[in-house]
Amino acid sequence: MQQDNRDGRSLDAIRSDVSIALGLRDIVSFVRTRVFELYVLVMSLFVGAAIVLYPPFGWYKHPPSVRWLLRLWSTLFVHGARVILGVTFRIEGWENTPDEPVIFIGNHQSYWESIMMTVLVPHINVVTKRASMNVPVFGWGLKNAPMIAVDRGEPGRNIRKILRGGKKTLREGRSILIFPEGRRIFLDEPEQPFLRGFELLYRDANAPVIPFVNNAGLYWPRGFEIKYPGTIVMRFFPPIAPGLAPDQFAEHIESFIRAEQAKLMAQSTQGGAGIVAEPLRQAAPGSVDAKAGQTPQ
Repeated sequence: MQQDNRDGRSLDAIRSDVSIALGLRDIVSFVRTRVFELYVLVMSLFVGAAIVLYPPFGWYKHPPSVRWLLRLWSTLFVHGARVILGVTFRIEGWENTPDEPVIFIGNHQSYWESIMMTVLVPHINVVTKRASMNVPVFGWGLKNAPMIAVDRGEPGRNIRKILRGGKKTLREGRSILIFPEGRRIFLDEPEQPFLRGFELLYRDANAPVIPFVNNAGLYWPRGFEIKYPGTIVMRFFPPIAPGLAPDQFAEHIESFIRAEQAKLMAQSTQGGAGIVAEPLRQAAPGSVDAKAGQTPQ
């Protein structure tokens, strides 16, 4: 016979209530995930229709227009995730980003942080795998923005692309986003060493580097898995000035990002990373202040 607690309820009854609560939570999150997927489909059809109808006017010949449409889609995506899924976000340290083109380097746990960076930085150039450009709507935007496309299994060629495209991008006044792990590293996977090449761009481009970390993998699992409410934290750090030797820079930033990523993940799982998010209050691409990291009132 189970011992009663102070309220006179048996432990079996309490366990049953907890099990029911967890089951309802799973059901609600499952439904919200499917509703969000439907939302993204419908939203993508509208943005995709704009892309299809625009060619007679030559939008694809005007990269800033492409980046505007890409940012519109990304903003609607992040805004929808906040409202439908309860996946909010918190931006920390955005004041560390200078008012000049920079190289952003960070960890890669999901595609959420890639999308969010196109919201925060209007004309950012994302170093991405070529296969991503085949994804409807968002991939079309990546292709025509244009972004730097790399191919797995061609490291030498990829380095040349990053050097050539990266220096051109910075001269145009655009920032660059690099995930040196080379792909998304899910929470159930071991760490992967940083792929080399980014340190040569740091050497040749003479631009500051902004390291950042995120915990998006906690709330944005792979594929069509259920997504639960939570706060994704993106944490940006002071810039690393040009001038370090390439190998020294590569070793420093990899160890730094690893340490800060571990710290953020520990804080997140212990509830210390912050719960209240700064939401997007408007869905228009121009509504996000890239310097402040939040939406103006």
